[in-house]
Amino acid sequence: MTGDDAYGVRPDRWRQALGPLSAVWVAAAAVAAAPGHDPRRLDIPEAPVTAAGFVLVWASIGLLVPLLAATVAALWLGRWPIGAGALTARRQARWDRAHQLVEELANRGAPDESQAHALARRTRIAPSRPCRPTWIGDRWSAVEPRIDEAYGLDLVTAWPRLWLALPEPTRAELRTAKADWDRSTHLAAWAIPFGAIGLVWWPLLVVAATLAVAGWLRGRATIAYRADLVEAAFDLRAGELPALLAGLEPEAGRRLIADLRKGT
Repeated sequence: MTGDDAYGVRPDRWRQALGPLSAVWVAAAAVAAAPGHDPRRLDIPEAPVTAAGFVLVWASIGLLVPLLAATVAALWLGRWPIGAGALTARRQARWDRAHQLVEELANRGAPDESQAHALARRTRIAPSRPCRPTWIGDRWSAVEPRIDEAYGLDLVTAWPRLWLALPEPTRAELRTAKADWDRSTHLAAWAIPFGAIGLVWWPLLVVAATLAVAGWLRGRATIAYRADLVEAAFDLRAGELPALLAGLEPEAGRRLIADLRKGT
């Protein structure tokens, strides 16, 4: 459900590659490489060679960034090759303490305001007990157990069937949310190439940091909205699944196929 084609989204790789940030990066790299970082001192070859080189580097860096964005997404979602266990355990301990406070306040009949504050504190850590080292990873992975708890449905099995039954405006909103998530990972991924040339020209480190923070903040917001949309789709349509999934008896299916073939 999390792939590019999950909601019918097929990114235009070349449009992404030849985007404005690619051109800005090439220009910034050229200035960083100039003596004294003075663009007037650039050794520019003949126009055709310059144009060809610019387009080649422009397209190359643009094609590299989606690969970096996939790595950024994996890091945000907590799919770490090493080091995830310790941080996940720390987040679980924080959540357990917050959850214990929620239960204690409820058992004592504490004022609603106090209970709401404690519940909000627990939710800020994770919507359910953490299983990933990051908040983004927990918010997205929490969708599956929350759907199972609320409706007894296996998300992986039920989602393709529910998707086909959703009205087009709902599917369009889900596609938009997926595209917003992709844009946030791409934005943060640009921090890597800008940071690389920032080692030569320090002002670009500021640009890299800005891109990383902006992408991360946008990623948190978009994954929360995307998770809410998936849960809302089940909230509003899960009750229709039994009727939609009422299949034909095998013999009735064979008769139907025979009729459709019209004896041919």
